Amino acid sequence: MIRIAAYKEVHLLLESNQDVIAQIKKNFPQSLVNHKIDRKILGKIVFDKKSAQKLKILEEILHPKVRSKYQDFLSDAKKSNKKIVVLNIPLLHETKAYESDYVVAVIASPSVRKKRFLDRERLKDKEGFAKRKSDLEKKFDQIQKNQLSNRQQIQNADFVINTNSSKAKTVEDVKLLIRQLLC
Repeated sequence: MIRIAAYKEVHLLLESNQDVIAQIKKNFPQSLVNHKIDRKILGKIVFDKKSAQKLKILEEILHPKVRSKYQDFLSDAKKSNKKIVVLNIPLLHETKAYESDYVVAVIASPSVRKKRFLDRERLKDKEGFAKRKSDLEKKFDQIQKNQLSNRQQIQNADFVINTNSSKAKTVEDVKLLIRQLLC
């Protein structure tokens, strides 16, 4: 089994793809700090409630490049005769740009997702977290507005993995699904 994750591809594009960096500089010049894209600043810009259009511009810059990476990845996987390939695409149904044999909805309750999001942010910046918590909660809420609900994800999925419980339970569920798919 091999996998690729959209968020990692986006991070790579923002760090090293000169075309992406140039387009970001043109559209979001205030996100550049010392000739590098500051993802926190870029996030504040595109997830601002008053500027939904800015998120669309960013998506128009990034999504075609991520799709191209995915296509290359799938082509390589096919040549290597991989039996299972995992594409981690958070906005799979929202973008309607990917084809797959099966869709697995990996869900958690909104409260669990919010707690995990805030915990990750707290780990990144322990000292500044308390000052930023209100802004981070707003950012989380804005991100959620761009994603399908759990109910919608389940309706569009062939399989569902609920991650509300322990990591061990989630791993067990994933292994069971892999066994089902390989039979």
